Amino acid sequence: MKPTTGWILKTVLIFLAVLLIAAGIATYLVIDGLTNTKLFQDFDRHTELFVVPEHPFDLDQAIREQKAFTIPYKGDSFTILWGTDFHLRRGPFSGRKNLYALLEKAFMETDPDLTVISGDLLFSFDSLKMLTEFADFMQHHNRTWALSFGNHDGQYTHDKPTLAGLLDNYPTAVFSQGESWVAGSSNYPIVLTKDGKPLQAVILLDSHDSRIYDGGIIAPDYIYPSQIAWYRWVEDGLGELPLYTFMHIPFEEFRLLWESGETTGVKLDKTVNTPLENTGLFAAMQEKLNTVAVFSGHDHLNDFFGTWEGIDLHYGRSASWGSYGSRLHSKGIKTITLFADGRPYEVATYTVDDWNL
Repeated sequence: MKPTTGWILKTVLIFLAVLLIAAGIATYLVIDGLTNTKLFQDFDRHTELFVVPEHPFDLDQAIREQKAFTIPYKGDSFTILWGTDFHLRRGPFSGRKNLYALLEKAFMETDPDLTVISGDLLFSFDSLKMLTEFADFMQHHNRTWALSFGNHDGQYTHDKPTLAGLLDNYPTAVFSQGESWVAGSSNYPIVLTKDGKPLQAVILLDSHDSRIYDGGIIAPDYIYPSQIAWYRWVEDGLGELPLYTFMHIPFEEFRLLWESGETTGVKLDKTVNTPLENTGLFAAMQEKLNTVAVFSGHDHLNDFFGTWEGIDLHYGRSASWGSYGSRLHSKGIKTITLFADGRPYEVATYTVDDWNL
């Protein structure tokens, strides 16, 4: 007996419904895996153990050990191309071509001396492959670049030390895992020189992943005491050099700055997503006030800046096609221009709208 047309149609509809449910479950699992950080430190700021070296920080020694770098000025100014939250991943909606087009346009228009990516370069289950692709891209364009890790970079198949090991193979990647006694895998200074004389320093900090706080609340991790001790140690060793610090997750003072109303820019994210505990990095920066500015990312729809108790705080412009965004907030990138004659630094923002991308 041949099946009726109605029976065939019913079977097809049931099959399609099952297929749709399976696709929905698979999509949920992928999105859940990509958006929820599940890495937590096995120590906290109260139990972390470390020993600060008895000897002062020595730049020459750190360079020999590849824990610090120098980059010379080519003229009277030094341009840093600053990107954040690229979220490179595979897939038909990853937007990687758009990101690379943005970078190529930025290289052509700004000709940066250094590109700094302040975290979440990666957003992929195969992060090693994505990092290889990006490092190859930068090598192909002969662009010097540095990276401070964010919460998503080492979250999945490959941890941060594995990713860091890859960058040793790329001459244009200015990267170090930093001192072994310091928490994190991307804490290091880059000293900018003019005619062999140090003028300023770029400081990279690893702001980690997430932490389970009291009450089981999951929120961004904090900067650890060893990192703050390292910051002071490096600052003391560099003398009076102005410091420009890049990290992925903003600290509490970014929130306080926004709440003060003394800012320029926008906050389109619901919150200024900071750690739930303030471990004192900003207070350490205030001790000598060598730190001129701090540059952060993490919140894709926030882009504001201002001065909080003597230090400038800046959000980056997200260039994430591979994660959340808004049609009301154009993706983009920034430049930070430093000057050899001591003039104040300048920041410029370029969006895909500005460059017709």
